[in-house]
Amino acid sequence: METTIQPKKSFYAYQERDIESVFAEMTSTPKSKLLYQLPTGGGKTVVFSEIARRFIAQFNKSVIILTHRKELCSQTSATLKKIGVQNRIINSTSGNFKTDCHCYVAMVETLRNRIKSKKVTVKDVGLVIIDEAHHNSFRKLMGNFKNAFIIGVTATLLVQMFQNQ
Repeated sequence: METTIQPKKSFYAYQERDIESVFAEMTSTPKSKLLYQLPTGGGKTVVFSEIARRFIAQFNKSVIILTHRKELCSQTSATLKKIGVQNRIINSTSGNFKTDCHCYVAMVETLRNRIKSKKVTVKDVGLVIIDEAHHNSFRKLMGNFKNAFIIGVTATLLVQMFQNQ
């Protein structure tokens, strides 16, 4: 699937620097875990949405963005759409991943249930982004993404979360 996703026109200097740093880490250490902290109001959703957009364009692999609230799923999906990233929200009625889409947004428990019931498969996911990563609910899913690069995003820096996972 080719992407015609257009880049966002401008970022703050710190956002662009952070995006470039994440990509440098991704290319030097694939299948790694990274914790990205940005204070409240710093534009975390915009930054990780752009990371997803660039990842799809560069690697042509699927991205899953995990949240812990329905409102965050909708907000993330809307932000992705604003920058041209076609995405689907995985919810209780979702079937298998669609071939016309490389980006999925899901609440942790919903995705866990969809995987458990074999209604979605995640073997081809190359990037997992965890919004509000300071919540520990995402840990139960990490075994499903052994071949993916994982980015936890938070305003609350708790370094221990990503250690020994």
